[in-house]
Amino acid sequence: MATYRSLSGLAARLIPSDPARRTMSLSTLINTFGNGLFMTIEVIYFTLVVGLSPAKVALALSIAGGVALSVSVPAGHISDRFGPRDIAALAMVLEGLLMFALLSVHTFLPFLLVNIGMAVLGNMSQTMRMATIAKLGEGEERVSIRAYQRAITNFGISLGTVFAGIALAVNTPLGYQLMLAGDAVTFILAGLVFRKMPFMEPTVERGEPISFQALRDKRFVAATALNAINSLHFVLQSVAIPLWVVRETSAPRWWVSVIMMVNTIAVMLFQVAASKGSGPIFAGAKLYRRASLAIAIACILYSTSHGVSAITASALLIVASAVHVYGELIGSAGSWSIGFGLADEKHQGQYQGVWSLSWGLGGTLGPAFVTLMAITLGQEGWFIMAAIFLTNGILMHKLVTRSWISTPV
Repeated sequence: MATYRSLSGLAARLIPSDPARRTMSLSTLINTFGNGLFMTIEVIYFTLVVGLSPAKVALALSIAGGVALSVSVPAGHISDRFGPRDIAALAMVLEGLLMFALLSVHTFLPFLLVNIGMAVLGNMSQTMRMATIAKLGEGEERVSIRAYQRAITNFGISLGTVFAGIALAVNTPLGYQLMLAGDAVTFILAGLVFRKMPFMEPTVERGEPISFQALRDKRFVAATALNAINSLHFVLQSVAIPLWVVRETSAPRWWVSVIMMVNTIAVMLFQVAASKGSGPIFAGAKLYRRASLAIAIACILYSTSHGVSAITASALLIVASAVHVYGELIGSAGSWSIGFGLADEKHQGQYQGVWSLSWGLGGTLGPAFVTLMAITLGQEGWFIMAAIFLTNGILMHKLVTRSWISTPV
């Protein structure tokens, strides 16, 4: 009985009590589980089974990502005018149908076109999700909801990655195709679940002209540009650090998995806690600046893992990863606080569409930049990135608070 009560208490703390948040979290979990299935085997399947070259796969994904950026602002405006729920649900269902279409792709052009369609729909649904969060609460409540969604995202992707390991172990075309089909099903299920969210009333009258107010808000656009620079540290995790560990340190190759595991577990366990107190926009700016310092220190620590023994390199990499994930946790909370706080309430969807450009630009341009810094320039590049991140945090704090040093209460 005591064990049952303990489990019930744990479930009560982990599962949102609000029905709308619970529904959104379930949709996110289903969707990201499918993402984990797909992202683990995508490149392997389309290069080794379908026969596309790695360069063509990378080119198609880059083009798709670039095209998807163009719909962020219009999607946000549509959300303000019609409400985000139904459009998000439809986008997810259509993305699932396109994922099924990938099963019949065998040449480059169809692969490119399907990926463009999926990227556009994915961008739309994500913008709608952010607009929904903006309407579910205010201040710190919004940041807390976003933090919980991120923790759920990491859990879902991790779970999907484990199941995708089965396909990798079997290593047959059918095994990979089952993972793609599974991802397609999760998109459709996630959309149907999201459709059960309460309807969010539009904040813009249908007769009002399209204003694109967010793009004319110079302060918000400047903050978006700075956030794009900050988002490069996510690309460090997925691109630069694996290459750095394998090519420039004596640490074993499998240590990359350990570093990734540290990040994933930390986000799942501590992202919600790290967001506490970040609701007021000035508090968010302070967290953002502190995060930039932490990420700058992590860059320097990563650089010191070159030219030392395997044990020392492994230890330095773990310490750097811990400092990095601390910066990631509080920096994400600070970024969400700023993105929500600087936006005009009437046009939250449009503003969140612009804000999402920062993540999109970082993901599109980041891989080439961090590879140049970390691999081509080596240790010097890490120090340059440390300076960039540190400066970025100081500039964002100044932009939001109007102060270089002190943070208004």
